[in-house]
Amino acid sequence: MRASSYSSYRNRRRRERRVLTAVLLTLLALVLLAAFFLFRNSEASSEEARAPEEVYTQALTPETGGKDNVPQAWSTKPSAVRGIYLTGAMAGGPNLDAYIDLANETEVNAMVVDVKEGGELTYPSEVPLAKEIGATSDYIPDLEKVVRRLKDNDIYAIARLAVFQDDILARERPELAVMNSVTGGPWVNYNDVAWTNAYRKEVWEYNVAIAKEAAEAGFDEIQFDYIRFPSDGPMDQLDYGEETFPTQEDAIAGFLKYAHGKLEPTGVEVAADVFGLVGHNDNGGIGQRVSKMVPYLDVLCPMVYPSHYGPGSYGFPNPNAEPYGVIQVSMEEFQQKARKANPDLELRPWLQDFDMGVPDYGPAEVKAQMQATYDLGLTGWLLWNAGSEFSADALAPEGAENVPNEPVKAEEDQDKDSQYAKNAGEPTE
Repeated sequence: MRASSYSSYRNRRRRERRVLTAVLLTLLALVLLAAFFLFRNSEASSEEARAPEEVYTQALTPETGGKDNVPQAWSTKPSAVRGIYLTGAMAGGPNLDAYIDLANETEVNAMVVDVKEGGELTYPSEVPLAKEIGATSDYIPDLEKVVRRLKDNDIYAIARLAVFQDDILARERPELAVMNSVTGGPWVNYNDVAWTNAYRKEVWEYNVAIAKEAAEAGFDEIQFDYIRFPSDGPMDQLDYGEETFPTQEDAIAGFLKYAHGKLEPTGVEVAADVFGLVGHNDNGGIGQRVSKMVPYLDVLCPMVYPSHYGPGSYGFPNPNAEPYGVIQVSMEEFQQKARKANPDLELRPWLQDFDMGVPDYGPAEVKAQMQATYDLGLTGWLLWNAGSEFSADALAPEGAENVPNEPVKAEEDQDKDSQYAKNAGEPTE
């Protein structure tokens, strides 16, 4: 064969091999692509088959981490939320183990964790203004880790955020504070605590930024406390400057509407704490009008502590001595007012588990309040103790969440209840 003919033959064979190789690679790529889609479809079908309560919206292991991998809100929540309050120090320290054990052994299935109290954030926040004014702390060094531990133990996680009583922001940014018309400086209450101005949109934005950060850390619910105007101090010296809403009630409702809208994309529920007195007197002078607040809430948490009602309230000479009666009558008032404005609202009272007045409170008094809650058709409650110390003997064993306590009142006492509402005086806080 001549050299020119051999060269032509060799080039033709090379071209054929290149074409064959390209065809084989294309077929291999198609096979791999088909296998990938079959695997994805099989995985999705398997995930859909799992029970909803077994899956978080985004399930994670502690190792994943990262802002795109934070624990998300539960896809479902307990049918009856029964919780206890934890300070930042208790939630972020070694004592958290004991509270988790308490939840695992009893009907407790939720924890309310401080993320902002008195203006101080309980964790190292990344909110720019919080960092700028020195409002952050490290009581809870890793907020996401705490939330993940709660969820690993099937505990519903609620972030408590004290809004307008904010001594740090008010003093560091006086233009955002309620001012004193006499001194020209920030107004302070009898405990020397300053308040921010609920009319100022910048104050709204700051608190909602903190709430969003808590939601992104995985909390299931944001609970706004101190969602009101001041109530104690030199009230005649209050100066709000330009009042941008017709009434204080409209300003509070405006904040809740704004917060609910901003938080809705995160999937968290929005709750608010309210004074017990506003159930009886819907014009308490603090901006908390139930009918205006609840359209923008998923949960309302009235603070109906018997010790906080004045002598004669609801016909009781000493309301603190009537844990069943006070809860029954006060929460019945809240039911009537709140459900008219928001039929889907969840009512979940804060119950007293602390001593203030006579008698001291223990398991019997706590159970009496729980029983009054159940007798009204409500199923959830939260226990308040400022030091996070609770009457464990008042709690039903784990697995008995839907079993109400035994009645704690004598049958003849039940007839008195209808008279309490008729003789109710105005409760005081």
